[in-house]
Amino acid sequence: MTFHLEYKDKKFSLITEEKLPTTTKLQIKFFGFNPKDESNFNFESKKNDINIEELIKFFKDNSYSYTLCDNTQKILNDKSEKDISFKEKIKKLEEIRDNPNNENFLNFYKKIDFLQRELKDHQKKSLFHLFNSDCAANFSVPGSGKTSVVLAFYEYLKLQNKIDSIFLIGPKNCYLSWKREFKLNLNRDPKLKILDENKIIRKKIYEGGSRSEIFACHFSTVSNDLSYLKEFFLTKKFLLVIDEAHNIKKIGGLWSRSILELRYLSKYKIILTGTPMPQDFKDFYNYFDFLYPDYEIINSRQKAQIEVFIENKNFDQAADLINEKIYPFYTRVTKKQLGLSKPNFIKPYLVKMNPIEDKIHKAIITKIKFYSKSDYLKNIELIKKIQRARMIRLRQTCSYVKNLITAIPPDLRSGDENLLDDQNLQNLIAKYDLNEKPAKIEHLKKICQSLIKKNEKILIWSTHLKTIDLIYKELEKDGINVKVITGKTKLDERESISDEFNNELSSLNVLVAIPQACSESISLHKACHNAVYYDMNYNTSEFLQSLDRIHRVGGSEKTPVYYHFLHYENSIDTKVYERVFEKANRQMQVIESDNLTFSHPEDEDWDNLYSDLNI
Repeated sequence: MTFHLEYKDKKFSLITEEKLPTTTKLQIKFFGFNPKDESNFNFESKKNDINIEELIKFFKDNSYSYTLCDNTQKILNDKSEKDISFKEKIKKLEEIRDNPNNENFLNFYKKIDFLQRELKDHQKKSLFHLFNSDCAANFSVPGSGKTSVVLAFYEYLKLQNKIDSIFLIGPKNCYLSWKREFKLNLNRDPKLKILDENKIIRKKIYEGGSRSEIFACHFSTVSNDLSYLKEFFLTKKFLLVIDEAHNIKKIGGLWSRSILELRYLSKYKIILTGTPMPQDFKDFYNYFDFLYPDYEIINSRQKAQIEVFIENKNFDQAADLINEKIYPFYTRVTKKQLGLSKPNFIKPYLVKMNPIEDKIHKAIITKIKFYSKSDYLKNIELIKKIQRARMIRLRQTCSYVKNLITAIPPDLRSGDENLLDDQNLQNLIAKYDLNEKPAKIEHLKKICQSLIKKNEKILIWSTHLKTIDLIYKELEKDGINVKVITGKTKLDERESISDEFNNELSSLNVLVAIPQACSESISLHKACHNAVYYDMNYNTSEFLQSLDRIHRVGGSEKTPVYYHFLHYENSIDTKVYERVFEKANRQMQVIESDNLTFSHPEDEDWDNLYSDLNI
């Protein structure tokens, strides 16, 4: 049996004159071909980037003859040359990682004379690695100066007319910090275009062009504007940067799918995250598929092998394989290497509930136990949703009972049934503020007053907007200078509040923040060394990010930081704390290890949490 592979009009055709066995047809379909007509002798590719080498290997393995047209042969030859060049590149990058202080590095850095601010030694090494890779990941801890490295790389490329602008994709918090760092490092104010505003304005920018040095947008904007962005990328030479890139680690996620669509449109690409550590081994795949789309850093066979390792609980073998493949393509610096002081976690303050909140808490617990008896009649997925919904209600109660008025996420509402339907319970919740305040508030005030007397600033974390509003009002009543950052706070206002809070001479004593709005890309460490967790959720990555707001370079090398926790006795508070810390400790060990290691994949384990309540 003979096959002829043709490439014409950006399409591959596979032609044979013999009837194919069913298994062969299926295999050809696997390679991306469909029958062009009912004869099954002529197949056409669904895409223009089929794996010719694998197809040829299939022919050889099955003793099929084959011929290639001139165009196909040229594609094969070009790819072979690229593969050789890429192997040489890998070898070079490995040498740089193993021996970063070589002669080439010293000669290279002599050329970097355009920076306003001198790079630190670890930043110089990251820059040299980036210079030799063009596309790379930086997994250094928050506060290590990843932005400064990227800006130095950008300026180097721009001076050689290889780059026009930075295209930055990341959380909204990071935009203004990039602009600030740009000024500090390159001694000029860049024109910053934020692409998250009105869609009509965004379209005008895409169509009309701009000489801005930084274009910035949120992950969601990429999804919404993908077709426009593809056209826009053809008009400029961008350095494409994904900041807080752990937001795109989810395989098949909307954000990750959209951003992967841009991977062929820029020669220079950078992945940045200080918390790359996965709860699943697959969490690294998107990073390197984005950076090197023409090469499978972890190929399909290796991914299948990793799946087998995981299935057999051979997690170390899976980690070793992933590390081996990604080692040349990233740099990282740990907190230990930066010389940061060890953080201090104060034993949680145990607070007894006031009478009414205790009554409400017990009523909900009773209802949860009662309705749980019928859960076994439902399917597993529904049970997990029900359990999660009830956990949310308990967390709301232990933060501030007025949170119970707030609706939980729509996909979980099936688990919210009947918990709050008692009229007496509804009245207690509605009139709560008229009768008492949460007991936690009084303890929080004592902590704040004690620290303020010592001229200390305090960062307070809460996951609930109603709670944040209550904390703000109660502290303000006591004459404490306090401000708030939530998702509703405008970007320029966030920057202004952060600057004021970071100023040791300012009278702003307390900042109350929600982690979703403040746990990424914001530094609060220059004058603050105390954080109080009024309540917590189960998001471990978010928790680790929040820790790093006050524990980072430029303030934490010698000055110790302290973390305080408020828990209600015999409540979900303690269970959440234990669960998050268990996972956080594993991830912190991973982050601080010399090589990238992995916590094994796991579910949220709602069953254990739920059964452990014993309240």
